[in-house]
Parts: sequence; C-alpha cells; structure tokens
Amino acid sequence: MMNEGVTVLIVDDNEENRDILSRRLKADGFNTITAVDGKEAMDILSANIIHITLLDIMMPEVDGFTLLSQIRADSTFEDMPVIMLTAIDIVTVAQECLRLGACGYVTKPYDMDMIKKKIRECLNMKPQLVKD
Repeated sequence: MMNEGVTVLIVDDNEENRDILSRRLKADGFNTITAVDGKEAMDILSANIIHITLLDIMMPEVDGFTLLSQIRADSTFEDMPVIMLTAIDIVTVAQECLRLGACGYVTKPYDMDMIKKKIRECLNMKPQLVKD
C-alpha cells in the first residue's frame, strides 16, 4: 500500500474528530498519532517521525495558528507539511493558513477524499518524505 510508512499527526481538541480522522486514515494505510492540544503535539513531534500534520485551528489555550507558527519556527519541523482543519470557511482564514506556512486547508465537515488528496499533494511537494 502506498501510504504505509507515512505517519500523520492529528491535532484536534475534539475527541470524535480525532477518532474519525484516525480510523479513516488507518483504513487507507496511514499510521496515525493523535494529540489533544498544542503542547501534546509538540511533545509528539519531538519524540516521533511525523511526515505530515493535520491541525485544527480552533483549540483552547494554543490555537492552530499559534501552533503552526511554533512548528515553522523550529528548524526540526520547518519543512513538515501541515494541513489546517477548521469549521471557518472564510477566504481570510485560508490566506492566513498559507501565509503562516500551511500547505493546505480543509473545512469541516470533513470530506475524507479531499483530506487524502491534500495529504498526497503535500507529501508530493516534499519528495524526500515519500517512501515507496
């Protein structure tokens, strides 16, 4: 399976969202790790090889924009693709995601085909991350 060996970090404060994304991505052959907030996400990033992150924007304490900025500021993770997830479907939010260094943006409710397509697009932008 093409997605084997690709680990996706899912960061969302909503347990149901994390569970659905994780189960569906695992069914497609991806490895998944979940985080409930920004602190846990940074701990996971520091301890694991993560190929791509799905990051919710609206989270308590540390929102997705702040976490994305932290990820981009750390030279260890600065090239890791990040796809932002949100219920806010406004052009300015999408523009801010891209300005901060996200490689994609997906709105809720999730279209799993769109998420998988974005993951593949973002990983293809980083050929060294794709394992055959």
